[in-house]
Amino acid sequence: MFLRIQTFPSIGAANPFSKDAMFSFFDRIKMNWLPYFKQAAGVTGLPVTVLVAKAAVESGGNQKTSNPSHVGLMQIGKTTIAACLDYLDGKMYADGRKWAAPQQVVVRATPILRKFFAGYGKGETIHADAAFALAASDSPAGAEFNVLMGAIYLHFLCQHPKFIDGNILRLDKVMSAYNTGPNYSFYKTPIADTSGLVNVIRSSQLSAGKKDETSRHILKFCGQGGAFDLLFNRHYSLA
Repeated sequence: MFLRIQTFPSIGAANPFSKDAMFSFFDRIKMNWLPYFKQAAGVTGLPVTVLVAKAAVESGGNQKTSNPSHVGLMQIGKTTIAACLDYLDGKMYADGRKWAAPQQVVVRATPILRKFFAGYGKGETIHADAAFALAASDSPAGAEFNVLMGAIYLHFLCQHPKFIDGNILRLDKVMSAYNTGPNYSFYKTPIADTSGLVNVIRSSQLSAGKKDETSRHILKFCGQGGAFDLLFNRHYSLA
């Protein structure tokens, strides 16, 4: 099925980050890391703009950040990395069922992963600690692996029926779920627009701090001057 994406900005509120700040995040990615994002887009079939937007908001395009549990350009955690590897192996378990990455994604990802873990796909298991250490490392290999894992996790979320309304991929929900985790039942609530999503988040069972963090997170992508507004509407060019 062909999926369309929302039109952005999809909410009237402004991105908490300034336009200048967003442009500086994009510049940092463009100058230092863009080939890794293009590679990950080629593996997953996701637009490179979606991946760059995610990294810009998550890390500001900085490979090293102060968060010890969620690391690197895509701010990804050990449990999520393990889940992404399970997704490629056809044994990811989420939302009460197993998930498997499409074969073409596995085929494209395998030679990249073998650069870091030579036995991948040959009967050897990539241990979560080793994968997390690589994703957290301050090296080109760490950046490449980190971006690939973040892209694969986004691919999983973008395939999930919970985040698809008719033939529209709800990137507002996807970005929110990347922040909260996808298993919350409130994501099944019919929500007409991004304002409705923010209202559902604010009335959810999340902690007060997580409600505020996630609501602001959504605005950084979907609000006026958000990452999607600036990239999708060509206010900033990655060319």
